[in-house]
Amino acid sequence: MRRRTTASPLKGNKIEKVNNSSNSSIQKPHLDVRIKKDVVKEIPVEDRIAPLTASIRSNPYDSQLYYQRGILFFNQGKTTEALNDYNRAIKINPQIGKAYYARAELWAALDNKRLALLNLEKAMELEGIMGEVVQNVAVDDQKKALSSD
Repeated sequence: MRRRTTASPLKGNKIEKVNNSSNSSIQKPHLDVRIKKDVVKEIPVEDRIAPLTASIRSNPYDSQLYYQRGILFFNQGKTTEALNDYNRAIKINPQIGKAYYARAELWAALDNKRLALLNLEKAMELEGIMGEVVQNVAVDDQKKALSSD
């Protein structure tokens, strides 16, 4: 049996032609499910912020929306806007551990280790058992970093 692969009209997929001894050709699809970064185009951050802002206008008490927009701002390097959104998310829902964690990352990026540590500890407290597993290592590392300053 001889196999020959040819390009398919569908990007990333191939058609395998299988030649049997009976000289009949059978085509079977072979899907390439790997994601290729050059094929997949990301939506620009600016284009993701606008819909979140519109959603916030419609639902100003949704802490998740502020948290998500804060992440986008942080990824753009807009730390003031990110901090404002994290603070708003926490004010709306003080139990949103991931906002404390994101705020800890922001403070760490700004080299404010004390505030980073406080937010990290609060995030882990709110996350329960998962936080307890990570907390010992992370808090010890943070305390060592603080004591070396």
